[in-house]
Amino acid sequence: MPMTPVEYEVSAVSPRGHRFRVTCTVPAPDTEGQRFTLPAWVPGSYLIREFARNILSVAASDAAGNPVVVRKIDKQTWQAAPVADALTLTYELHARDSSVRAAYLDDQRGFFDGTSVYLRPVGRETSPCRVRLPPLPDHDWQVATSLPAVAVDAAGFGEYAADDYRSLIDYPVAMGRNIDRIDFQAGGVPHAFVCLGRHDADREKLAADLTRVCEAQAAVFGEMPMDNYLFLAQIAGAGYGGLEHRASAALLVDRNALPVAGAAGRSDAYAELLGLCSHEYFHLWNVKRIQPAAVADSDLATEAHFEDLWAYEGVTSYYDDLALVRAGLIDETAYLGRLQRIANRLAGNPGRRCQSLAQSSFDAWTKFYRPDENSPNAVVSYYGKGALVALCLDLLLRDRTEGDVSLDDVMARVWAEHGRPGIPVPENGLEAIAAEVAGADLSDFFDGAVRGTEELPLAELLARFGVRARRVTPDTRDGAAFLLAQGLRLNAGAGPARLLHVLTDSPAEAAGLCPGDVIVAVDGLRAEADTLTRRLRRVPTGTPVTLHLFRDDELLTRRFAPRAPAADQWRFRLMSRCDAETAARRTAWLSLPS
Repeated sequence: MPMTPVEYEVSAVSPRGHRFRVTCTVPAPDTEGQRFTLPAWVPGSYLIREFARNILSVAASDAAGNPVVVRKIDKQTWQAAPVADALTLTYELHARDSSVRAAYLDDQRGFFDGTSVYLRPVGRETSPCRVRLPPLPDHDWQVATSLPAVAVDAAGFGEYAADDYRSLIDYPVAMGRNIDRIDFQAGGVPHAFVCLGRHDADREKLAADLTRVCEAQAAVFGEMPMDNYLFLAQIAGAGYGGLEHRASAALLVDRNALPVAGAAGRSDAYAELLGLCSHEYFHLWNVKRIQPAAVADSDLATEAHFEDLWAYEGVTSYYDDLALVRAGLIDETAYLGRLQRIANRLAGNPGRRCQSLAQSSFDAWTKFYRPDENSPNAVVSYYGKGALVALCLDLLLRDRTEGDVSLDDVMARVWAEHGRPGIPVPENGLEAIAAEVAGADLSDFFDGAVRGTEELPLAELLARFGVRARRVTPDTRDGAAFLLAQGLRLNAGAGPARLLHVLTDSPAEAAGLCPGDVIVAVDGLRAEADTLTRRLRRVPTGTPVTLHLFRDDELLTRRFAPRAPAADQWRFRLMSRCDAETAARRTAWLSLPS
């Protein structure tokens, strides 16, 4: 006998007051008093975000409309008194978070991620869910969501359904008056890039390019896992971000990154946007369906620690740019430039010698997502280093098996064994499957690259594929590179030269400089953020100078001796001359899987 659904209604009750009103009706509540709880974090963003802090009021009533007592029992859980029949919980929440992770509402648009809006009736997690989105009075708004529709009007307002609570919270909802759908087909499946806000994008170019991106990613797995897909893009004057979902991606997009009608080629900003879309789209398989067991088992109330987060975010970060070159949207030189930037960010980060990739994955909740002044010295990115480890693993597999096996084959196997059948992946599952597919022991590689802090074998592996990778001295005419060599990172732009970070084992650390210091003079000459580099570059290497600085409100002096930049920056270049076998390996690597 089918279960009676839990019913929700989400009303944009006060756009100018930034409030949603939600009702949740449970047909057969717990006889000891129904509890309701809100997730503390959203899958795909590994930080406790305390969404319940935005709930303004909570009330309950029985089937006859009589009030029911509700008491709060912890920071994100409420319990209603027992009732004999259906119970309805009504609550309002403040919605002013313009990120991709929570809820936002004003008189132009609304957006919400389900984790920040739908209270979960404890014990009813597997019940089907129905959601009603009533239209706003006197508003010409539309709705955009991948949530399966039951009965909706032409604008998308009406009734929707989800199989269970975990499915429900994985369908974000957007609404507003300036919604433009750019429809396209990829792999025979309807897709759309939904612009939430004013824009002047070249609609045809965006649709054509996204089609190629989506089909390049699907080629890795050999199938589409959904029957429709939306890129829900909140268009803003500035911003960048994305969050993956089971049939959509929530994006924050800089209006100026969209392609301009009539413009030749693709700007760097537009290529970055395509890379963001590529990243979130690959998550359709890797994270949303190839799901780590720690996330699948979590009730989203507390952290879900696991050591191979890099295999989900890092591997996806490798494939996001790889799809662009495979789809012909950037050339090989541009792709190497993107890899080079990732490698140089890692090289300029002393934390790579302190924290392993496994540790970075496990501690994402408390370190990576909560950066502080010492983060560059203590933390390594499971995105950036994870992408480079995925690159090395891909090249290593191709090289050791003479092209018979690649990371594409590993991901396809993970999909077949875990993603398609919906079986969560145990910790370090990618490592085990890679060894199985390769028919080789890969523990030495994973011990050094993932569980250790050894330098990655980028130069040796890339050379086998016709790419010369070497360490060079950065151009000191680049002010940021010069300051980095001194161990200094400043606030951007003009104004006071405030130190953001002081790197380990650097002249800045040796001089006793601290994050937060404001340097005001070099040898008695005034310095600000835009002039400090010029002043220091004129000082001969190793020659001490006097820095005047404020720490809090105290004027201090420190002796500082600049050093010459070391040859620690990567440069990746296509080999102008390589044999046919090497060229063939490179072509296979950068081509769509057959």
